[in-house]
Amino acid sequence: MESIVISLGSNLGNREFYLDSSVRHLSKKLKYISCSSTYESEGLGVFNHPSYLNRVIYCKTNLSFTSLLNYTKKIEKMIGRKSKNDLSPRVIDIDIIFYGERKVNRKNLILPHINFANRPFVIVPINELDIKMKRKLTKKFKKFLIHTNILTKLSGNIVQKVS
Repeated sequence: MESIVISLGSNLGNREFYLDSSVRHLSKKLKYISCSSTYESEGLGVFNHPSYLNRVIYCKTNLSFTSLLNYTKKIEKMIGRKSKNDLSPRVIDIDIIFYGERKVNRKNLILPHINFANRPFVIVPINELDIKMKRKLTKKFKKFLIHTNILTKLSGNIVQKVS
């Protein structure tokens, strides 16, 4: 089974409900292991948008990365996501951050996620999970933390734990 890290975000409607619903749907096909706390943050690169609630989950799967991507898109659609290709507010956004130690570079999927290193709302929850799981997450993430020293640069004003 591959270890995977998935980021969830919502900035419309009942945000907590949409995050919970995503975890429930993902757990139907993935071996759910752990979920971060919920964090609130402003959207990156957008203005005058509602703030996001974000979580990161750690799971294991036998699904291929392509099947996993298709499943996440199906969940987004079921929950009410209208468009995946813009920066408009959304009820749910599900991103695969890591799929084991694999590197993938396709038109519709880049792994590790191409922008994870620039997203405090992903880095902080992943670090929380890594600590909670006694440092068992991916080697790529550990190397990233060591080389960038990113956690010392992130303040509570960027991402705030809400639950």
